Amino acid sequence: MSCGDVHYPAVILDWAGTTIDHGCLAPVAALRHVLRDHGIEISSEEARLGMGLPKKEHLRGILTTFGAGSATDEIYPRLESALLEELEPRAALIEGTTDFVAWLRRRRIPISSTTGYTSKMMQIVAPAAARQGYVPDAIVTPDEAGAGRPSAAMIRTNLQRLGLSAHAAVIKIGDTPADIAEGRAAGAWTIGVALTGNALGLARAATDALVPTERATRFTAARASLHAANAHYVVDTLMESEAVLLEILARIRAGDTAPVLK
Repeated sequence: MSCGDVHYPAVILDWAGTTIDHGCLAPVAALRHVLRDHGIEISSEEARLGMGLPKKEHLRGILTTFGAGSATDEIYPRLESALLEELEPRAALIEGTTDFVAWLRRRRIPISSTTGYTSKMMQIVAPAAARQGYVPDAIVTPDEAGAGRPSAAMIRTNLQRLGLSAHAAVIKIGDTPADIAEGRAAGAWTIGVALTGNALGLARAATDALVPTERATRFTAARASLHAANAHYVVDTLMESEAVLLEILARIRAGDTAPVLK
């Protein structure tokens, strides 16, 4: 697909924290439960370090900080089992997801996705999302692409499945620094989502319950974490991406490519 001499864009969405599972809670719950059984107590904040990476690498990074990286292969099967149990109860679409997808569909913009989850995990997540009205055009997992974030492998595989050129104008939207790194590795435009995912790390009810002073502090920190990851744009929620996408589309039509940020 093209728009004049410029390849028409594809939007590549993350899953947990961006389109489903407000607060990105399933991985945190599974990690804390499994590591507690192995005598390692971690906070929610510690569980969120490395979020967005393939789950085995996420686990390895946490264990390494505790001097237990060599136990990754032993513990990972238990993490996988725990996470498979957490996924469906946490698979509710984040408010606004179906409206945003409908907005993209009206503009005939392809929608695909990348994730830190495995294909086995997505066999639970994708049908749950479909029952709620969200079905992307393509889903790629790290095990299918041969590598996960921060590499661009999943994005390249997405473009192949969509039948788009490797030079298509890609817009990657996600809630973690790993999402932003993935997009940057692919030369994509990147949009960080600050308040529904890992950056804030709260369920919708907990977010709504924040007192004004804590709300201001935590919201500012969440936004800052994605700016620090060098996202081209940072929004609070997926729905706010609409205005940003219009700006990006105008820049693409003018011949701009995603700026390389330092």
